Amino acid sequence: MINWIKGLLVGALLLPFSFENGEGIRYFQSSSIPLIDSTDLIISTINDSILNLDIKQVTKSDGTPLHYFIELKEGVCFENECRPLDILLYWNITGRYLGFELLDGEFLSKYDHEPFNHKEYEQLHQLLADPFLPLGNYTFEELVKRPDTVSQSLDAVSGATMKDVMEYIVPGAAYTTHKLWNIIHGPIQQQVSELTAQQLNASLFNKILQSSDQSDQTWALERIALLWDLDNSVIEVLEEILIDGEHFQAYLLLKSLSSKQLESEHLQLELFRLIGKVDYSIENMIFDKLVDAPHLHGSVVHASISILEELNGSQLGKLLKLFSHHKVKNLVFNQALRQMVPHENSFVERQVLQFLENQSQSADSSVDL
Repeated sequence: MINWIKGLLVGALLLPFSFENGEGIRYFQSSSIPLIDSTDLIISTINDSILNLDIKQVTKSDGTPLHYFIELKEGVCFENECRPLDILLYWNITGRYLGFELLDGEFLSKYDHEPFNHKEYEQLHQLLADPFLPLGNYTFEELVKRPDTVSQSLDAVSGATMKDVMEYIVPGAAYTTHKLWNIIHGPIQQQVSELTAQQLNASLFNKILQSSDQSDQTWALERIALLWDLDNSVIEVLEEILIDGEHFQAYLLLKSLSSKQLESEHLQLELFRLIGKVDYSIENMIFDKLVDAPHLHGSVVHASISILEELNGSQLGKLLKLFSHHKVKNLVFNQALRQMVPHENSFVERQVLQFLENQSQSADSSVDL
């Protein structure tokens, strides 16, 4: 088994790819972490799924997870004639479908005993890659109403297959399509996702964010709170997303940061330094996220003094709200605010005066930063 798995993984650089010859049939998508060398791979059994199938994890020798797979063995019957199905199903480390492989002359057949052709394998591959198909909403019995003459023909679609899902199955292979899709997108998918999450560190997080698949990037950003330490490499990547990334990614990033992570002075300061450099809506989210921090570091207050004159009315209002929430009292900051009065913008002037008045009234309970 080790030899063929290594041969398969060497070909990962060409993903997505398909390959059919006398030795096997393989269809794969791109993985989060492409492989350059397969000589240091480790394959281990890490868990049993609720389907009582061993899940294999493939890792590099340094512990970096690469993907997961199971070997599915069961009988597929055609009008009372059955043949065993032996197929390998693969998941990416983020849980999404990666591919399938048939070895040693194995092949998929339709209800009329006809083997799949290349186009049908391609169709199956595309269907399995789509997590939004309605196949999980129906049992196979609901999907196919089989006539009495083919009541034992699990892959028969000559009967009354539900018209609204016909486009989601390979013609003549309703059972195979339904079965494989539900395994791919069933409990095992969640299991492998959780197994990777348990191993998530800064290095793996950054590698997944470099994936060409957007769902992988989303997976990582949703789990950023799992990182105990946001080192410089992670913070630099996060800054790039906030400045140049898609709005949804920026939103997801900020939403997913934990209160524990927001205790970091370095993270607070780097987020604050993005004010004026990012989109208006993202800027508002940064202010709101800093409000959620357990406390505000003095370095953030000091950094704000030099940019006071550059802030517009909305930005200044958010800043003063942030400082009020954290009960900030800083004499140098307050002095800089007083120098802004009178101000050509009456709205800005009112905000400054209100903040200074509140500072005066709550002097005994405020924190000097």
